[in-house]
Amino acid sequence: MNIVQFFRILWVRRWIILPAFLVCVATATIVVQFLPERYKASTRVVLETFKPDPVTGQVMSSQFMRAYVETQTQLIEDYATAGRVVDELGWANDPANIAAFNSSSAAATGDIRRWLAKQIIDNTKADVMEGSNILEISYSDSSPERAERIANLIRTSFLAQSLAAKRQAATKSADWYAQQADAARQALAAAVQARTDFVKKTGIVLTETGTDLETQKLEQLQGQTTAAAAPVVAAAASGMGPAQMQLAQIDQQIQQAATNLGPNHPAFQALQRQREVFAKAAAAERSQVNGVAGPGRGAIESAANAQRARVLGNRQDVDKLMQLQRDVTLKQDQYMKAAQRVADLRLEASSNDNGMSTLSEATAPETPYYPKVPMIIGGAAGFGLGLGLLIALLVELLGRRVRSPEDLEVAIDAPVLGVIQSRASLAARLRRAQETLGEGADTHGASVN
Repeated sequence: MNIVQFFRILWVRRWIILPAFLVCVATATIVVQFLPERYKASTRVVLETFKPDPVTGQVMSSQFMRAYVETQTQLIEDYATAGRVVDELGWANDPANIAAFNSSSAAATGDIRRWLAKQIIDNTKADVMEGSNILEISYSDSSPERAERIANLIRTSFLAQSLAAKRQAATKSADWYAQQADAARQALAAAVQARTDFVKKTGIVLTETGTDLETQKLEQLQGQTTAAAAPVVAAAASGMGPAQMQLAQIDQQIQQAATNLGPNHPAFQALQRQREVFAKAAAAERSQVNGVAGPGRGAIESAANAQRARVLGNRQDVDKLMQLQRDVTLKQDQYMKAAQRVADLRLEASSNDNGMSTLSEATAPETPYYPKVPMIIGGAAGFGLGLGLLIALLVELLGRRVRSPEDLEVAIDAPVLGVIQSRASLAARLRRAQETLGEGADTHGASVN
């Protein structure tokens, strides 16, 4: 079957296709008149996911963004939000709603609030606008004013429920951290008491630098020993003091004068007198150095050695006290962190920031979004046309007829040699056929007579 044959069939069967098309279009037009109109009102909320938390200063991680957005979407269509809307509208106390509930299958549950909330949930839709952090909340109803009011109530209830959930979670966490802080405080008090008892028992006291008094005293004695040994070390490093160095220079000058001038020369004798003066000064230097490095230094070293022995004897107790001090510091840090976390969570539980803000209010729509008359009638027209074509093809297949030379070639599987076209019209051919039939009937009657 080629395209020409196909269109020839459609043209012949047009009286089947056309009625099917018209019936479907007419039916859709009539049905549209009886469909209840639905109006949709939408309001938008901005999810401030990139804004730091006002209490902790933290910003939501991108890996939790999708889960957070999905959670907010489900919360809008949840019973907790819809139940608040029912309470705001006062539907549970409306006699008409009570009568409708009592006549429904849900009357056995006795929960009219949940039954009414289910109706709101069924007409509510929430979705995030693609490529943004804007959440759109839509509600559909037969009344545009009611759709506007309920859409705004859903948004308000959602924001209130989100804030309540955030506060509840913060309060619950704060209570848990308060228990941990109390346990840490008790552990800290026990650690402090153990340290105090040990200090009273041993008499060892740690300074602010973390060392005990005996060790600090040893460090002071070691410093005094080092200071007392400094002159001796300086003298040992240079070999002699200033007077001794001057005396050595004069001795060299006297040796040269004895060779060049002789013992009776006035300059030689002057050098002899200077030598006597510097010799006394050098002797005084040696006696001073020996005096410093003598009994005084020995006494300091003896005291340092005694203090060192005392420190070594108390080393085990000092180590134990340092361990107790580290335990106190650790438990104090744990308590401070837990207490700070409790304070942050208490502040978050009293905060009015839920991380969202209203972008736009819902307004009463002027035109209904349902039924979509052009779409329904267009769909019915397409359906009617397809149905008519299908019926026409089925009828043609059940009663195949020869409508052209091509059909004849297919039917007899032989070529058509010629086509005789009658010039008479269809009406003339019909009249001729009737006349032929009439003459045949008369001839048959005469022969009977």
